[in-house]
Amino acid sequence: MKALLTGIAALLTATVAVAQGSSWPGFTLPGFGPTNSQAEEILTKLVIVSRHGVRTPIPPASQLAHWASAPWPDWNQPPGSLTPHGAELARIMGAYYRRYSSEGQATTAAGCPPVYVYADVTERTQATAKALVDGFAPNCGYTFRTRADARVDPLFHPLEAGVCRLDPMIAQTRLLERAGGDLNRITRDLKVPFDALQSMLQCCSPSLCSALGRGDKCTLADLPTVMSPLHDGSGLAVMGSLPIASSTAELMLLEYADNLPMSEVAWGRATLAQLRDTWRLHTEHFDLTQRTPYLARKMGSALLFKVAAAVTSARSLGFGVVDPAVRDARFVAYVGHDTNIWNIGGMLDVSWLQTGYQRNQTPPAGALMFEVRELPDKKLKVYTSYVSQSPDQMRSATALTGDALPQRTPLRVPGCSSTQPGFPCTIEEFAIAVRNSLDRDCVTE
Repeated sequence: MKALLTGIAALLTATVAVAQGSSWPGFTLPGFGPTNSQAEEILTKLVIVSRHGVRTPIPPASQLAHWASAPWPDWNQPPGSLTPHGAELARIMGAYYRRYSSEGQATTAAGCPPVYVYADVTERTQATAKALVDGFAPNCGYTFRTRADARVDPLFHPLEAGVCRLDPMIAQTRLLERAGGDLNRITRDLKVPFDALQSMLQCCSPSLCSALGRGDKCTLADLPTVMSPLHDGSGLAVMGSLPIASSTAELMLLEYADNLPMSEVAWGRATLAQLRDTWRLHTEHFDLTQRTPYLARKMGSALLFKVAAAVTSARSLGFGVVDPAVRDARFVAYVGHDTNIWNIGGMLDVSWLQTGYQRNQTPPAGALMFEVRELPDKKLKVYTSYVSQSPDQMRSATALTGDALPQRTPLRVPGCSSTQPGFPCTIEEFAIAVRNSLDRDCVTE
């Protein structure tokens, strides 16, 4: 085992620190207007938690070279940065949110309504935030907020920032429980998508195979998957076959979404349908490492607390003193990572399935969306949904107007949602559901 871990560490094989990064499948609404039950309701506030847009690969080329037989595309940008195409897609999403909010009467179709946009400290999240603002309120001179003086923002990464800590024994036990007691069982259970990805990658390099005790020749599915707690309590490191498969499947999505030539998407070895099959490797990995309840609460409580404060800012419902800029904004956006959305989805126990994607997949610039609507009697309801562009809308940078709209899937929040169309909660019940899901040790007020 010691030699195995040494080999893995030496090759940095897609180490994923879990420190960041009963369900209802829902259905997808085709339009951005209100449902019939919302016809007499006024949209007063729109709050989103958005993933950043299409980015370049994060692993360095030296690491990627161990995973594939052919050279990877050259993105001609720094690792992990927002691409120009990704910025345009985020701008398109911002314009969609503006049209949606004006249809619901939260804003006017023109002018400069009050907005509040907060981004994590990475380049890709800040660039995405700028694009969203430019799409939502063009020519208004608005900017986004961020924690400019920090290396790590505790709002998005409370474990890494040291706000709270994992108990390594509990974390490993809970994760293994959801994996059926064996991380390598997942590789066996997902043989079909592993085989599909293998045909695209033609993994693995002799040095990677030998470092993981597999001789000088192996496939991706031959590699083990192992887990180890980080020494400072900031997470778990999952290494080996599954995280490599997860990372490479996600890179295939990014290649397609960024409109790379099809000869460069998976080296021309896959159709979109075949790519979609491999994306399950990413969603299964994140379901395990980001939605396991103990882990999700540790990683997601800080951000969900702020989101709930923004949603309930017209009421005093237990989320502290709300920044006046957040309280007064008609559009509030927190721009982070797919891990943040997975964490919050797990905490609220909501799930979605959209055409062209795997269950709970979080494509670039997709977002959890919370709508606060006022009834004629002045009572407030909260509608929760997941919204994203389709793979082809991303690839073609389709304007989200008319019949070409993003997918919007209403989400049922257990213990909160009613059975009315869109599954609304009263704002009071929404606040209770959120408070019950939080780990207060990880909240930074």
